[in-house]
Amino acid sequence: MSRLLLAAYPARMRRRHGPELVSTLADVTGGHPSSADHLRLAIDGLRERFRLPAVRPIGVVTAVLAMVVGGALGLLGGSWAGEQAHSPVPAVGPLMPQILGPDARPTQTTHERFALSITSPIGAAGLEPSVREIHTRLTAAGWDVTAIKQDRGQPGFSARTGDLRVSVQGYTDLTVSVMGYPVRPAAYLPLLLGGLAIGLLAGWLIGAALAHRLAASPHRFPALVTGALGAALLLVPAGRLYQGLYLYLSDDDGNGVGKLAHDALAWMPWPLRDTSAFPDTLGPGLRTLAIGLAVIGLAAVFARPPHQVRGEAVTP
Repeated sequence: MSRLLLAAYPARMRRRHGPELVSTLADVTGGHPSSADHLRLAIDGLRERFRLPAVRPIGVVTAVLAMVVGGALGLLGGSWAGEQAHSPVPAVGPLMPQILGPDARPTQTTHERFALSITSPIGAAGLEPSVREIHTRLTAAGWDVTAIKQDRGQPGFSARTGDLRVSVQGYTDLTVSVMGYPVRPAAYLPLLLGGLAIGLLAGWLIGAALAHRLAASPHRFPALVTGALGAALLLVPAGRLYQGLYLYLSDDDGNGVGKLAHDALAWMPWPLRDTSAFPDTLGPGLRTLAIGLAVIGLAAVFARPPHQVRGEAVTP
């Protein structure tokens, strides 16, 4: 059990002091360590994973940058998981007569997993009466509807049933547009903040491990240069993800999947994205993250500790 609990210690300590830790624990406890002794061994090992090299400013910078990037990656994962928790919108066919009436003849319909759209000509009664007719129909069907508001002479309102919200808007070209999208699930924010917390924690642990690796490396300069390049690449998409978190928390209407935190990853500056592509996609941001992580991995290879021979450290 004691040897198994040594996994709580970072590899650098297991290589140097693993047998010594086990033998010391056996000597102190008379060869019969208790559960409390095992717990203390595991806690000490975890504490060592968080510890930075002594008096090495570059270690603090490495750990902080890794924590920032880790938090951003946690945001990405949490926000993506939250997007999957959204309910898909129902098919257009059953909704159309419920919203527009049994005689509706739409000119255009689209349906995606998280969005639907219907465009239809208005009835003979005119623009505002036609919108009021839809309002009355949805109210009678048990939808939760808002009051009709005028936008430059064009009436519209929104309505909700279950996890679906629709926006109904009449236009002066004598058409009415219905846009449907899912209501934000309650699980989204916990998943978002949970991903952030896990990412920050994992980032610090990885940064601390890299800091110790740098401190013991005989090839510190190429590792630092490569790591700085990787960090520069990663901080751009990471900054966008934190911007997405801020915008979500400060201005979220609770509907649809178009304002989720990870959508900010699409707002990459030139030259990290193709300015001719519209609309923006997550591709350039994800690609920058992948390249940055690959460069950091290369830096970790440059910073590898002295070679190991049969489990024993070779003194440089």
